[in-house]
Amino acid sequence: MKNIKKYIRSNSTLAEGIILLVGIILALCGTYLWSNAIVSAIGASIIASAIVVFMTDVFIGDNTHESVNKWGLEAIYTTRGEMNSSCDIYLKRAKYISIIAFGLRSLRDTQQRQIERILKRGGSIRIITMEPRCNNLREREIDERQSEDSISYSIEQLIDWGRTLNSRKYKGRIEIRFHNRQPLDFLFLMDNRLFTGPYEYGKNSQQTISFEYSHTGSAYEYYKNYFNELWNDKEFCKNAFKE
Repeated sequence: MKNIKKYIRSNSTLAEGIILLVGIILALCGTYLWSNAIVSAIGASIIASAIVVFMTDVFIGDNTHESVNKWGLEAIYTTRGEMNSSCDIYLKRAKYISIIAFGLRSLRDTQQRQIERILKRGGSIRIITMEPRCNNLREREIDERQSEDSISYSIEQLIDWGRTLNSRKYKGRIEIRFHNRQPLDFLFLMDNRLFTGPYEYGKNSQQTISFEYSHTGSAYEYYKNYFNELWNDKEFCKNAFKE
């Protein structure tokens, strides 16, 4: 995991400092220790380069920092599995959750008690997935190199899981809707954090790059609106619990 803001600032400062230090050492040694004009010139050139790097960071780097702050990007994870440890922290404080995914086996296996706590205190969980027996879903199984019906079966387990929890009459409720198009991105949106990432060809969903965003950034609002548009699309999004 990389904290983007700290990573940009620390690495820029470190690069500038190293370049400047090397230049100063060569310039001083070339002038006073070795009396070598060539070494002195190289040192002066490196110092000039350090100044260019610094000025670039001031005028261009600030724009990068501004973009990161605007969109609220907090971290990038090599895999979704790596992302889960951070996601679990915010899940403990969440009340409203919106998800675009397939079977959510990892969530069901590891966060059952936490999900029940959310429902007990009146939280709501909305999930958009695919109808488990639609033809498009088999394409995803091929893309992930999964055995036939493996993802379908996982979604059927998700539906049974949701029905079981709803039958316990908690204050909150799980809602699941089927969308008849393959999702292009995983989405886990809470009232205090956003986690998202692509579905890639030839990779299990837990092995793909993922991103974490603050709820104060523009990305949070963008994906929140995107989810609501899909959720309210009556033509393509159907209630999974409707008999």
